Amino acid sequence: MEEMQEGRNNLRAHDYTVDYIVTHCCSSSTQVFLGGSMYKPDRETDHLEFIKNYVNYKKWFFGHYHDNRNIFDKEILIYEQMIRIS
Repeated sequence: MEEMQEGRNNLRAHDYTVDYIVTHCCSSSTQVFLGGSMYKPDRETDHLEFIKNYVNYKKWFFGHYHDNRNIFDKEILIYEQMIRIS
């Protein structure tokens, strides 16, 4: 919880705007899109849902789900692939 709060404080200090987000998991709503009821939301994915809804970002990279594909325009599931970020 302490690290999540620190992250929110850092985002607030930068007006909730970043270029890239890199996380292990994705937000709860993206998780539902990926697997329906196969994945259960938890404290971490709910926290990431807050970030998805309030942060202005260009791309979000995550990899927990062991696949390589674009999920939405701004969300990329990356596992074994290497990509250039510029």
